[in-house]
Amino acid sequence: MSQMELKNQPLRERVRTGRRAIGHDVVLGEWTLERASWTDRHNHEELNYVIDGELHVTYDDETFVAYAGDVVIVPAGRRARYEAPVFARMVFVYGPSNDGHATLHAEYLELD
Repeated sequence: MSQMELKNQPLRERVRTGRRAIGHDVVLGEWTLERASWTDRHNHEELNYVIDGELHVTYDDETFVAYAGDVVIVPAGRRARYEAPVFARMVFVYGPSNDGHATLHAEYLELD
């Protein structure tokens, strides 16, 4: 399994990413949102385990509210919005992918 450090974008100051561990078919990593939302789509299944805070995940017109210890699973191909009204810290797992775990149609928004 390899690891890579992700670069945080200066124009996306309220979304932070940590290190990623990249296996043969899956990716594991950590990220945070602070008074912000992140919307994207992946061609792989994504699991988000909330470590701290409150995370709202919306896809297919349904919103799931998760707290520390909860997991939200986004099926492959769904456009999902991840929102932290105050703060959320998560571990994500990307399932197997044919496209190198690409992020599609990404959108960042600050909530203040």
